[in-house]
Amino acid sequence: MRRGDRVRRIRFRWSLAHPLVRLLVQATVAAAIAISVFAFLSIGDVINETAASVLVAVVFGAASVLQLRQAQRRQYTVGLLTNFQSSESLKTADMWMAARIGSRQELAANPPSDELVHVIAMLDYYEFLATLALRGFIDTPLVRTLRGGTMARCFTICRTYIMTCRSEIGSELYCNFELFVEEHNRTAKSG
Repeated sequence: MRRGDRVRRIRFRWSLAHPLVRLLVQATVAAAIAISVFAFLSIGDVINETAASVLVAVVFGAASVLQLRQAQRRQYTVGLLTNFQSSESLKTADMWMAARIGSRQELAANPPSDELVHVIAMLDYYEFLATLALRGFIDTPLVRTLRGGTMARCFTICRTYIMTCRSEIGSELYCNFELFVEEHNRTAKSG
């Protein structure tokens, strides 16, 4: 595994970590930084009560900004997932894929062109979601909860086609989608 892949996987696992664990780690780091700054300033008798109050206000302000950013990310994610159904081509592809998943029909390495339109639409959409999740632009646990199972089943159904395309086009094709599915399956098995 390349170093870049390892770093991506670690960042992705962090985004899938339980929100309470992430909050505790972030709060601990913020508290450690605040205590370090406070200790540094109090060594030289530079700090007084007013400065300590300002430091506390800054820490709580930063925490509020982080919470607001998380709420905005959730709102953006929900909008992205619901607007997906307003695109006629994606809606049709989603219904086609749902029928395919329901019947457990794996996709051939070279599907007919009428099926290929649906397959490419869904795979591109899921690669887009996985890339946004991987980069932290959307709420990864929310995507995992709302679409993770469907994404995993879609990848399984289309694995032969994806591997064929990778051998012809390049190994990076749908790699973020695959990473998302691997992490989704890993965390689903561990509870």
